[in-house]
Amino acid sequence: MNFINIILIDDSAFDLFIYEKLLIKSGITRTVKTFNSAREALKFLISEESALPQTVILLDLQMPDMNGFDFIDAYAKVPEGLKNKIQIFMLSSTIDSRDIEKARSSPYIIDLLPKPLEIEVLKNRLA
Repeated sequence: MNFINIILIDDSAFDLFIYEKLLIKSGITRTVKTFNSAREALKFLISEESALPQTVILLDLQMPDMNGFDFIDAYAKVPEGLKNKIQIFMLSSTIDSRDIEKARSSPYIIDLLPKPLEIEVLKNRLA
C-alpha cells in the first residue's frame, strides 16, 4: 500500500491523538498533520497549495468557531488546483438526517464516516 498524506481536523485533542496513532500504526500513513481548528487548517492548505501532495482530509463535523460544513463552504472558494489534490471525508457521530444528507450531497465530501473512526472502513473507502 502506498502511504497517504493525511490531515486530521478535530477539536478533540483526545481524538486527534488516538486517530493519529491508529492511522500510523495501520500503515496508511507515516505522518498525520493535525489541526484542532478548521480555520487554521484552511489557512495551512492555502499557504501550502503549491507544495501540498495528494492529501486525504479527515474532517470532524461538530466543532466550535468553524464546524465541518463551515469549512466546506470556505473550501469551495479555494483554487481548483488545490481541490484537485484533496479528498475530504467527514467524521461524525451525528444521527441527524439533515446533517447526513447535507454531507452526502456536497460535491467536496467523498463520504461521511462514523465516529469513532474505524481504520478498516477508511481503508475500504480509499481502495
